[in-house]
Amino acid sequence: MKYLIIWAILFYQRVAPTSIRKRCIFKKSCSNYVLEGVREKGVYEAFKRFRSRVRACRPGYTQIDTSMTVHHDLVLLRLVDGTIVPEVELSDRLRREFGLNNGQGD
Repeated sequence: MKYLIIWAILFYQRVAPTSIRKRCIFKKSCSNYVLEGVREKGVYEAFKRFRSRVRACRPGYTQIDTSMTVHHDLVLLRLVDGTIVPEVELSDRLRREFGLNNGQGD
């Protein structure tokens, strides 16, 4: 089962259009996050990660205003499921959108 999941993810990464794959809001794409889980911890971990990302990674996120806090320069997103994502976990696309280091990592 583990190798079937790995094969399916690698197949998806090769055939899915870039326009679909580049929409992920996370620095580590959803498919890479699940792939890492299955390789390191097995099938159960892969399903847990897949489930959490399917719930979290969809349109409707909002930026949290931190201007009145001690961390006024920090960018946080609230996802539709209520998860808070710090800027270090944001994809390069969103980092560019928010003007953070021109999409460069830390």
